[in-house]
Amino acid sequence: MLLREALRVQRGDVVSFVGAGGKTAALFRLAAELRAEGWRVLATTTTRVASYEIAQAPAAFQFNSAVAAGHIRDQLDEHGFVFLYAGGDSQNAHKVVGLPLPVIGGLIDSMNSDVLLIEADGARRLPFKVPRAHEPAIPPETTLVVPVAGVDALDQPLDEAHVYNAARLCDRYGFAEGERLIPPWMAVALRDPQLGLRGVPDWARVCVLLNKTPGEGYVHRRARRVAQLVLRSARIEAVALGAMQSSGEPVCEVQRRV
Repeated sequence: MLLREALRVQRGDVVSFVGAGGKTAALFRLAAELRAEGWRVLATTTTRVASYEIAQAPAAFQFNSAVAAGHIRDQLDEHGFVFLYAGGDSQNAHKVVGLPLPVIGGLIDSMNSDVLLIEADGARRLPFKVPRAHEPAIPPETTLVVPVAGVDALDQPLDEAHVYNAARLCDRYGFAEGERLIPPWMAVALRDPQLGLRGVPDWARVCVLLNKTPGEGYVHRRARRVAQLVLRSARIEAVALGAMQSSGEPVCEVQRRV
């Protein structure tokens, strides 16, 4: 199954990817699928993205007051997919910083794009994340939030070397730091309004993505268990299992509430 099908993306959606373990890969995979269908895809970030990652976009450039909206519309006409950023990261020469939240709100209409995709979180390349108090940076215009988790975090130690902000999860639920991360712990973090659902607008749909899930076997069964437990939250409409770096279709299964 394609990712756009699993997430049920519609024209006019503003899609924010949060969490860890494959946000950027999911964003670019979705962008490629929609572009192939003839959509005009605009993308950005509210945090930081590696320069080599945005090079995947057929057009990526710095957006500021000197850039005319007409130029971006022309780029969308020519390429079908444009990634915008605010500038280089003064603390890391290999990254770019995203657009301020107030700027993002008007993009989808002023640029005449069919969809706006946003990487709205950072996680230091760890496979699983518990957000800090100021995270994530989800624009209020968001219509679909996709919390991402890498299933390769399962069975890894619940510590800062393997889980972003692991101490917060331990403090909230009394889990022992350093113990292996098990499916119920991952699920409870993903569905917690103060953790995995932190900052999600009340009107936005929520579809969780469990990335790096093989199509069968032990790891697949473990991911399916996470999905079943995540869906105990009425706030989450679906959980997609898949691998965004797959050479085939990226989603192998979707769990929905019956």
